[in-house]
Amino acid sequence: MYTTIGEGFRFAPEVFTFFVALFLGLYGYSRNYRSAEINSWVGIVGLFCFAAAGFWVTELRTPHLQANHLTNLTQKPAYYTGIVNDYVIQKPGYQRTVLAVEKVLVNGKWQKATGQVQVTVPHDTPEDYAFTYGDKLLIKGAPLTVQGPLNPEQFNYKAYLQKKGIYHRQNLQSHQFAKLGNDPPNFLFYLSIQIRRYLEETIKEKVEAKREAGISTALILGVKDDLDNDVRDSYAATGTMHVLAVSGMHVGLIFGVFLMLFKSVNLNKSQRLLFVVVVLALLWLYAFVTGLSASVLRAVLMFSLVMIAMVWSRRHNIYNTLAIVAFLLLFYDPYFLFDVGFQLSFLAVLGIVAIHPGIYSLLEINNRFLDKIWEFFSIAVAAQLITLPLGIYYFHQFPVYFWLANVVVVPVSTFGLYAGLLGLVLNWVPYLSDLLFTVHFGFIWLMNEINLLLSTFPHALINGLDITAQQSWLLYGLLALFTLFLVRKNLKYLAFATLIVGVLSVEQILEIITQQNQKLLTIYSLRGSSAIAFIQDQQAVLVADSSLAADKQNYSFNIQAHLWDLGVTAPAVKLVGQKPEQTAGVVSEVLPDGNELLVWEGKKILLIRKPLKVQPVTTIALDYIILVQNVRLKPETLQAFTFKTIVLDGSNKPWYVERMKEELDKKGMPVYDVTTSGALVQQL
Repeated sequence: MYTTIGEGFRFAPEVFTFFVALFLGLYGYSRNYRSAEINSWVGIVGLFCFAAAGFWVTELRTPHLQANHLTNLTQKPAYYTGIVNDYVIQKPGYQRTVLAVEKVLVNGKWQKATGQVQVTVPHDTPEDYAFTYGDKLLIKGAPLTVQGPLNPEQFNYKAYLQKKGIYHRQNLQSHQFAKLGNDPPNFLFYLSIQIRRYLEETIKEKVEAKREAGISTALILGVKDDLDNDVRDSYAATGTMHVLAVSGMHVGLIFGVFLMLFKSVNLNKSQRLLFVVVVLALLWLYAFVTGLSASVLRAVLMFSLVMIAMVWSRRHNIYNTLAIVAFLLLFYDPYFLFDVGFQLSFLAVLGIVAIHPGIYSLLEINNRFLDKIWEFFSIAVAAQLITLPLGIYYFHQFPVYFWLANVVVVPVSTFGLYAGLLGLVLNWVPYLSDLLFTVHFGFIWLMNEINLLLSTFPHALINGLDITAQQSWLLYGLLALFTLFLVRKNLKYLAFATLIVGVLSVEQILEIITQQNQKLLTIYSLRGSSAIAFIQDQQAVLVADSSLAADKQNYSFNIQAHLWDLGVTAPAVKLVGQKPEQTAGVVSEVLPDGNELLVWEGKKILLIRKPLKVQPVTTIALDYIILVQNVRLKPETLQAFTFKTIVLDGSNKPWYVERMKEELDKKGMPVYDVTTSGALVQQL
């Protein structure tokens, strides 16, 4: 609620103080006069105290509200200093991390400043890392505000970073920064990074195959820098991506080993306390080494509370434990609430606790092995059911064989995790460590092969699912009502569930009717590429250059979600400059000079990618002229055409865009820049 209405409200401390005072007053009154009505008000006011505290804490954790934050600077700094405050992510072509700003140079004067900047440097040197956690850097130039989405329905990377407290980014060349020293702001975090790097290098040394080494570091340490995109896609297609992201499952597997040891040994109270301290220390060490993600924090906190309750021989309620863990994490960082991993992690645990027993009780199996398979299956179904609406809302897909993949892949990954962890712990023991890593490699290889096989099954992944936030809430309401009906056998729950199904059906029918009557033209904003979509009904023709056709990620990040939202699952693709042909109503004609004329539904578009050498005999009326790939062109040569707008697309370099905008403005020619104004969308 704070993110929608709270930022304009500046009295959170006063409101919190008021409700606390009111709570204490009502509580004192109820104790003296034993009033049931006042007791009810005490509970209500207590909830308002929590809400007011949440407002206040969120305000304190919102970086740009600080007076000296980068967003509040009136002038751009010429230089700034900061400390590397996060892990360094290393990819084949670049390295990326987060810099905590300390000072900025404005008008020749240094002044204190706060804020975080996401910095990226080319990875074109033999060195593994250009910098490391704690490095103090002097950087030339001003960081840029993170740009919002430029295409319809595109993932909002700006909002994603802002929820992490990052409002700026800067791409650096080697001559733009200098190291001033190293002073880690958090020694424990620094130590965890050093341990993580050491373990990562050990794994790469022991697991020589590149593919398996990348999977191994992801499975054990949560380091996904070396994961191949095809591997990621195959795990996403089978619903087992959680195996490659250190999460509650991994912590739970480690905790399970300690729990078995705890229950199998008779210890007195002091010995039990010592045992729990050691176990919790190891769990928190693992959490530190693997990055302290929201899901790992949730798991470690929850298991810590369970272990403490066991030491004191207290019964614990899992729902209360989950609530306490959520409260502590959100008190530490309220913006965890918007973390997808945080949401899915809590929902998965809730599903396993609330839904799994009901599914498991449907069958009674006497065979121990088959019963264990049924247990794995019911856990997978429970977790998938409760995360399904959120998964569709965020990722627009459904892995059909999740139930089979989790039954097979998760046990294999479990043995692989145990063998790998033991190999790291016993790395100092000759031969034994090599044997353990050989076993670990075998399980990793087997897990990957099984997963790749499952991803090739017919219709393994249903793509293009698109729902709104409201529809996801309706789906959760449907799931809750259906579960209550099965548990309590009360028809009123089924009646309400049927009503929700009716609402969802009507919304779906109306959406399909809209999609079957739509007609629009979209010129997308893509860095380094060109793409035009001609959309009619639930079909589309995408005219794109070869660089986009070869870059699957560019397409999926910038275009795919928009087409899915319009009901287009797979557009017909025509490459720019292909031989003249007609595709779904789009007529293309490659001119003698290599440029291309596109005609669709009466709209004429001239795509200029080479210098104009052909002049029309008579004036041609065009809707759009699109300039691409830094084409050499003088504005005067366009005067032979009549047109509505000249479009500068994302395949052009920034310097070219600025120069052409200036030249075209001087000639009074209307110009549209998709790199700054976003995709051009015209409804017909």
